[in-house]
Amino acid sequence: MTTCPTTTTAIPEMDGALAYPRSNGEPVFAAPWQSRAFGMVVDLHKSGRFPWDEFKERLIQEIRAGRPTDVPTDASEYYYQWVQAFSRLLVETGLLRESEIAAREQEFQNGVRQEVY
Repeated sequence: MTTCPTTTTAIPEMDGALAYPRSNGEPVFAAPWQSRAFGMVVDLHKSGRFPWDEFKERLIQEIRAGRPTDVPTDASEYYYQWVQAFSRLLVETGLLRESEIAAREQEFQNGVRQEVY
């Protein structure tokens, strides 16, 4: 697991089932896709694309729905639900269409959108 430094002002606190995994107060990720998903939500929120509560409400709905049957074996339930809530937010607010999200997912799976360090 890796940690990713972030400021506590980046996102409001979330408790209980909404709380993201942490170690010493910092977000913890078991796989790179989890940190990317987390970062995209935080970055778009911080840039003013949506209020945090809009994302939070969708995450609450995903968590209430329970464990999806199609969670990939390499996915933690929490971050899978995070991605589902984020995808819904993007579509419902008109930031992206479902077809654009599907195309980007395919690009990551095919290595087209791999990060270069």
